[in-house]
Amino acid sequence: MNLQMPALLPSSRDLRAVVPKVATLILIASAQLLIGGCDGSVSTNSNQDQPVVGLPLPSDLDDYDVGVKAAIEAELVLLQEAAEDPVAWERLGDLYLAHDRPGLAIECYTGSLELDADRVRPVYLRAWAHHDLGDLKNARSDIERALELDPATTHLKWRAAGWMAEEGDLDAAVSMAQSSIIPPEVDLNAVRMLAKIRLEEGRADETVRLLEPVLKIQPGDRGSHYVVGRAKQMLGRGDEAARHLRIAGDARSTFGDPWLNEAMSRRSDLAARLLAVEALSRAKRHDDAALAVDQLRTQYGELREIDYADVVVLVNREDFRAALDLSRRLAESDPGWALPRFREAQCLLVLAGASDPAGVDLVEQAVDAAKAGIASAPAAVEGHELLGRSLGGLGRWNEAAASFSKCIELAPLVARHQVQLGDALVESGDPMAAIRQVDRMDAEFGRSVDAGLVRVRALAAFGRMDEAKALLAQCRRAMPDHPDLPRTARALGGLP
Repeated sequence: MNLQMPALLPSSRDLRAVVPKVATLILIASAQLLIGGCDGSVSTNSNQDQPVVGLPLPSDLDDYDVGVKAAIEAELVLLQEAAEDPVAWERLGDLYLAHDRPGLAIECYTGSLELDADRVRPVYLRAWAHHDLGDLKNARSDIERALELDPATTHLKWRAAGWMAEEGDLDAAVSMAQSSIIPPEVDLNAVRMLAKIRLEEGRADETVRLLEPVLKIQPGDRGSHYVVGRAKQMLGRGDEAARHLRIAGDARSTFGDPWLNEAMSRRSDLAARLLAVEALSRAKRHDDAALAVDQLRTQYGELREIDYADVVVLVNREDFRAALDLSRRLAESDPGWALPRFREAQCLLVLAGASDPAGVDLVEQAVDAAKAGIASAPAAVEGHELLGRSLGGLGRWNEAAASFSKCIELAPLVARHQVQLGDALVESGDPMAAIRQVDRMDAEFGRSVDAGLVRVRALAAFGRMDEAKALLAQCRRAMPDHPDLPRTARALGGLP
């Protein structure tokens, strides 16, 4: 089973919205190729040496992240050449908003609106910048102006509803949120916002009624699980509330919209650019990803995070031997850093699986690497998953089951871990526990071929061959190329 690579770095600040992953990050990378030359400098032109006059400029620009500084300087040059273009002012405003400079963003959006007062997007994003500063009066004034200019766009309405609720104007907030729910293409964020406001009103029953259909469509929406959990607590449905709150963890409702997401995609700091490298590599643009890493190293110098980006590119290239060597060097230079240990374990498992006979010594090394990473990052789900897979490879299935149980505790919405636990329970000689686990999976996630094959192997372990064969046939018809079909057939004594 291939493991999904983790994010290279945690976000340096809360982006407040989910930015579309691969497409947006590739755009960031492309922008950096345009902004920075091989030496990391800003592209030059005949006007670049002229002083920037009358433009919003941070007083502490020299203290900015190198990549952010380069992006701002490039945008300032473009704006100086097109000072009468409202879009140029708006672009610089987006850049400042993305890097938590709302005051400068307001100046830019105001400059844009002085040139064209009827453009709704800069009005809306200026409202966001005012909101960031805690200026709810001007935020509401701007968003009401945006609604006058564009009464049809739903995210303007539900965003306005949220801000009205913050001001305590719940009746107006409910009315505005309801007006943003427009069939047939209902914006789920509008429903989520109305549910959140209903909870603030104390109308828990309506909150649940609104959000349960949303959770059927988006079962991984942890923010909605939190709101439903709170509502069910108010309704005295304690066991159900506990499940929702366990899934939610520390998440709270967030609301992304296309214009805000677009502005946030302008992030140009090291964390964002490392994510862009990962996105390029995932898209199999490995040479572009490697070039982007080289540019980062030229611009930022030698940093462990940039070295780790090399590991990511090597893993996605499936050059596991080179990735293993580099991961080990990083782990030796920084023993408390978990990520290289996890990549070391991942590479060892792949190399062990490719050995003939299977490399037991490599799997044992993977156990050690995974444990070392977990010691530094005990809440890292991938570490426990790697440990479980490694222990299973050694036939230590009771320990593997404990590792997969920990994965479920840390990430209850990941169905893969549920399957892994069920499989480990079968292999450990406890098919009854495996069947109970599959029953839970069916109840929480719906029936699946993955869970069905675990049930087949559990039934075979009980000797209930007729039931097992019938279910295996159903699974084969549903997904004839499922990778677990051969070993499941062998468990029944048949050919793959």
